[in-house]
Amino acid sequence: MKTFFSIIYLPLNSNLQEKVSVGLVMSNGEQTIFRVSNPKMQVLKGLISSNRFNILKNYFSNIINEIEPKIDEFKLNIKTDVSNNWLNESYFSYLNRYSNNLVIYSEPRNIDSDVTLESFKSIFNKYVFEYDEEINIVKNEDILSKVRTRLFTKIEDRVNLNVTISSNDFNELLTPVDVNFIGKNGVIVAGQTIDFVKRLYNLENDLTRFISFTKAVDYSSANKNKYFLVGQEPNKIENPSNHRTWKHVKDSHLVEYVDLSETEKIKDYIISKGVSPYFDKVEDLT
Repeated sequence: MKTFFSIIYLPLNSNLQEKVSVGLVMSNGEQTIFRVSNPKMQVLKGLISSNRFNILKNYFSNIINEIEPKIDEFKLNIKTDVSNNWLNESYFSYLNRYSNNLVIYSEPRNIDSDVTLESFKSIFNKYVFEYDEEINIVKNEDILSKVRTRLFTKIEDRVNLNVTISSNDFNELLTPVDVNFIGKNGVIVAGQTIDFVKRLYNLENDLTRFISFTKAVDYSSANKNKYFLVGQEPNKIENPSNHRTWKHVKDSHLVEYVDLSETEKIKDYIISKGVSPYFDKVEDLT
């Protein structure tokens, strides 16, 4: 994919003639770096109203959350209609043409480079301010996005994707759980993607919730159902505790662990076993 960048400006008057560069976004659609100059923002704080400054802070925070979503520890919040499809060159061209009074985006420019911190720093230093590493936000396509691309598109007609399961569905389930996919073929077939490099507390919480879900489903249906857990081995040196958790999950028999590189196994199982959606789909009712 082509790499592009767009400079973010703050207009200083209503006719948009005076503007100051405050940030930069670089993306190729899958990898994105977004950065706002904190020193410049602090200087501009004295030149604009406190209300406008707070709006700007919220605006940039929302962008950061879109690029690097914060997953609630009690809810995965993964929906197929929520994605970063706006991170493309044509959308930033649109933003350039229809700038508002809050910020202005430059016309995106293509560069012959991958999305790297080195290339980002070079452009940031040239057009915005001296780069410092204290608040840069780097987004690599996360494991959930990869699974959505590699697997969900191949099984979406045979399962329900990204559904919230509650005690209304299975009596023994104490709290609602978001599950990546669920179907049936005489037994229940369900799967979840787990990010093994996230904070250990959140990782253990995600695992506990999914395992609790499997136990509740097995008890309610009086069957031994089929569960997949998709993950990727974390670095043993950088994340020793996470790696121990990963190994325990991989070696256990509670669920079938599938490495991110082997999601075709899930697709093959779902197709060969004639899995169908567990819940009626909306389009089937019309």
